[in-house]
Amino acid sequence: MRSFTLENNCLINIDEKRSAHGDIRTLIEAARRGEADIAILASSAYERQPGGAHLKRFADFESRMSALGLGHISLLRPIGRHGLSFHGFSIMSDEAAIERERLIFRTLFPTTPARWSDYAVSYGLDKKDLSSAAAWHWRNCLGAAQAFWAHENGGRHVFVTTNEGFARLPKKLEFANAVIMTPTQAVQVLAGDNRRSPAAGLRRQSRPVANMDFLLR
Repeated sequence: MRSFTLENNCLINIDEKRSAHGDIRTLIEAARRGEADIAILASSAYERQPGGAHLKRFADFESRMSALGLGHISLLRPIGRHGLSFHGFSIMSDEAAIERERLIFRTLFPTTPARWSDYAVSYGLDKKDLSSAAAWHWRNCLGAAQAFWAHENGGRHVFVTTNEGFARLPKKLEFANAVIMTPTQAVQVLAGDNRRSPAAGLRRQSRPVANMDFLLR
């Protein structure tokens, strides 16, 4: 079975019924019927709520997913960082994993510092305050990098996004095997899969990680 990872902006598309929400719902319903493996990142870096607050507890994120009708899809874990991942729902990491995430960040956002400390210094922000309105641009960038890192780390097949910036990844040698699709393209691929026998050889190996890292870097 082919696996699809929804980039977290897909939640916004569903919540606000934007133009792509119909195709995203099609993918989600396919997962409910057992016709596709659908997952999304669970990260507090991304989850800004109306009024500017963010979800701090994993249980609150699960409630939000259920309220959107997504309680049945798989959740991916990011690299653990204090204030940027849900306590108890993150992955132990080593330096290689952290550097891979930073490479994703730099590829997606070449003009934005990948380290929070560097970003804070550049914009005159308090390095200890990741919840300020000024910090949200960097948090959103990190969330995007987290999402693709978790997708890649999980050995998943198709990354589904409405963000055109992700098209930069396959153009870089280090991400030459990345498969990036819009929700409409993903629905078309899934329809083709359902018309024929499952393709062989789709399974990929997960990238190993070790040693918990909860430092802001």
